[in-house]
Amino acid sequence: MAVADIVSPDGEQKCQLFSANPAIRVLLSGKWRFDTIGGIQEFDATKASRTLYFGPQTEAMNVSVEGPIRFLLVQFHPGAPPLDQSKTHKQTLNTIECFDEGLPPEIRNAHYNSGTRREAWLDRFEELTRTVLFQRVKKKPSEVVLAFYRRILTDPDFDMEEFARAFGISRRTLERKVQKGFGLSPKQAIRRARALDMAAALLGVAMPEDEAEFRLRYFDQPHMTREIQAYFGTSPGVLSKEAAILLRIDLEIRQMRRAEAMHELGIKDVPWRDHDAEP
Repeated sequence: MAVADIVSPDGEQKCQLFSANPAIRVLLSGKWRFDTIGGIQEFDATKASRTLYFGPQTEAMNVSVEGPIRFLLVQFHPGAPPLDQSKTHKQTLNTIECFDEGLPPEIRNAHYNSGTRREAWLDRFEELTRTVLFQRVKKKPSEVVLAFYRRILTDPDFDMEEFARAFGISRRTLERKVQKGFGLSPKQAIRRARALDMAAALLGVAMPEDEAEFRLRYFDQPHMTREIQAYFGTSPGVLSKEAAILLRIDLEIRQMRRAEAMHELGIKDVPWRDHDAEP
């Protein structure tokens, strides 16, 4: 969970979002324009907050914002069911659904005013959201899916057959479970994980010493360039020079989750940046 409150210059700010996992964003201010797989969607939060459910993303989503950039975020683990449980994750890839009527009004109108500490915003948002989500969802995500998630966070290059055997299942069963939990095949999820880590390094969100490891996941520079172009619509050189305000937030969350996954897997001396250096 996160809160973002960004003082931005006047005029329209153009950026990207890229969350591999499903997420709810409660827009507290600004006029927003998203370029989704189904076309342009616009939401005006200047008069009232808007609650949006984002399906898992397979590529960066272009977004523009007029006014202050202020929102609340809750991101789900792979395997958590879509909010609309009549759909699969595959059906919600790269989509946005307005969820204003799906959550109680107090969640998005809980006195998130400028005079209150942002940590208090997050505490209140978490308290209300947990109450609602725990009423809706009782079943935990599959441990196989969560373990696969930890592995692609920490080391996307691993033996799929060996991983499946460790859980006493066939590779085909593993592929079916990952497809259900991620909305993607294992190969697609691994490929996306590599691109997200590489983008984090290019934007200075990952640890500097991780960049060499991330580059070794590609055959050569042209291979890496093609992949960044495919996922972010631009070259590595151009991406590294972008302000990328919103994209950095998504990548920061991913890198922090990566550090947690390393701890969970018993990897010692997890590298992480000085908190003073975090955006």
